[in-house]
Amino acid sequence: MARHTAADGAPDDPDGPDDGVMATSALLARDLPALAASLVLHVVLLLTLALVGVATPPAARPAVTVIETPLERDEEVDLAPQEMIVSDMPEETGAAGDDQSADVAQSLAPVLDTVSMTPVEPSPELVGDIQIDPLDELPTATEMDETIVVRGAVGATTSGASGAVDRLTAEIDASLRQRPTVVVWVFDQSVSLSAQRKEIASRLERVFHELGADRTQRHRPDLENLVVAFGKSVSLITKKPTDDVVEVIKAIDAVPVDDSGVEMTFAAIRAAADSARIYRTSAPKKNVMVVAFTDEVGNDQQLADQTAQYCRKLGIPVYVVGVPAPFGMREVRMKYVEFDPKFDQGDAEQWAVIEQGPETLYPEVVRVSSGAREDEAIDSGFGPFSLSKLCAETGGIYFRVHPNSGERGRVTNQMVGPMASQIRYFFDPDVMQAYQPDYVAAAKLQQDITGNAAKKALVEAARSTEIQPMESPVMTFPRRDDAALAALLSDAQKVAARAQPRIDALHATLTAGAPGREAIKERRWQAGYDLALGRVLASKVRTDAYNQMLAQAKLGMKFQGEKSDTWQLEPSEEVTVGSQTEKLAKQATELLERVVREHAGTPWAQVAATELRTPLGYRWTERFTGVNTPQMADAGNNNNVPAPPSDDQKRKLGPPKPKRNLKNL
Repeated sequence: MARHTAADGAPDDPDGPDDGVMATSALLARDLPALAASLVLHVVLLLTLALVGVATPPAARPAVTVIETPLERDEEVDLAPQEMIVSDMPEETGAAGDDQSADVAQSLAPVLDTVSMTPVEPSPELVGDIQIDPLDELPTATEMDETIVVRGAVGATTSGASGAVDRLTAEIDASLRQRPTVVVWVFDQSVSLSAQRKEIASRLERVFHELGADRTQRHRPDLENLVVAFGKSVSLITKKPTDDVVEVIKAIDAVPVDDSGVEMTFAAIRAAADSARIYRTSAPKKNVMVVAFTDEVGNDQQLADQTAQYCRKLGIPVYVVGVPAPFGMREVRMKYVEFDPKFDQGDAEQWAVIEQGPETLYPEVVRVSSGAREDEAIDSGFGPFSLSKLCAETGGIYFRVHPNSGERGRVTNQMVGPMASQIRYFFDPDVMQAYQPDYVAAAKLQQDITGNAAKKALVEAARSTEIQPMESPVMTFPRRDDAALAALLSDAQKVAARAQPRIDALHATLTAGAPGREAIKERRWQAGYDLALGRVLASKVRTDAYNQMLAQAKLGMKFQGEKSDTWQLEPSEEVTVGSQTEKLAKQATELLERVVREHAGTPWAQVAATELRTPLGYRWTERFTGVNTPQMADAGNNNNVPAPPSDDQKRKLGPPKPKRNLKNL
């Protein structure tokens, strides 16, 4: 077969494709790029649709293998509560209040008396149903409510011992809810407390009934009692604890009177704690409470710290039903009414001097004896320091008992009850909370005082004997002639001259402490320093002004009235005898007014207000007294003085009864 030659010179293939095949090939060659692009597009679209809605698997967490060496288990530990170990450092103290309601089985501390409180702020993050069993802790002053906890109260106030006994019911009940309890009742055997013992004994019957400790179906053998008495010696009235209410009441009634005048208070409390020591140190452990009744400080205050330490380590709270301490005073007068028919009862009342203060360890009140009302005893808001500190350190309560404690005005002699102290003013316990004395160790208190110039100056000034300003200074000067008047003026100046050095010395002491005044944070010390400096300044101004007014008069003064023959010196609000004295008068007034303003409702404000009522300056006035008028001789009379009545009837009544020695009350 002949080979065909193409137009381009290439030979024809006799077996090559025909014209249709060639057309198809040409078509594919032309459309191949578009087909490829379409294919790629569809593949991508299919893959995208396939992946829609498929969740991304979480990242794999790395596996952590902890290799721990197993701890060896100790033998089972006995977690029974152990004896409490208490630090010697004193705790913050708190207060309880006054209520004599019949509902005595509940916590009765709504009225606080000048003592600190521990606020408990509830956290909402910690609310839950967790319940914690109590440890071997002190059965101290009961909870007032959910946010305030009272511990070691020192100023609870009641108007009578029976009211304090009612308050104690709540404390005993709280202790019994924790575990069986032994209460040691400690009674002062002094004459002055004998009448109260009878009242207390009868009141305890109600207390035992409230607690269910009588011989009813509610009889509580978990409440046992001991009775201790003290005077110049200490005696255990009940030889062993008893739950027999009748026996307890009889023991209290049988406490004899000790008229020695000696009261071994702290030795008795130590002995009371020692008598019940076994119940705190041996199983099964019981709570122990010491409740002491006394109306004086005690003659053995040197044992106070030892007694507090002993009771604290044993976990024994001490409760004292006592008396208010007079503000800044050691002694106070007490109204005594004889109750024993063996003694002379002719006098309706007598006033005996007894020791019931002071309320602080170191003196903080400068005594300015002016013979006016500011020298009268007023309430300090707290009990005697040693007994109050004992209660504070052991977690008990000091109850201040006085029949006039609810009065807010001046208490007259007629208002004072028998066997009560002559305290003229009482103050709101709520206000006095912020003025609590420093119930700390003596060494710590001494360090705090020496570290502040104002506190140190106040204590040094208060330690000095009280200053005696011009006592009853001469204010009337009759003029017989110039020489006689000058002599009277000179004699009066001697009174001021005797008082002035002592006043100037105290002024210098207090002024030296002024740089430390602004550093004082405690309201008690602020009020104490300002009052002391204000009163001493006032006394200095009055003394200086008096002396200078007399000196001016000696230079010569002329009467304005024709009949005037006597010069009269009268108090004046203005001080006009010199710029320096005027400056001191202004400073004294500002300090006293500051005390009244910043410490209202306190003893410091009461004394400052009284001081401000006496003007600081003087002014001369004139009047007629007839000093130069001849006097008629007294003719007398010839009347015979009647003879005293016959004593025959008196002798028929027999020998007189002896009088009580008021020094041994």
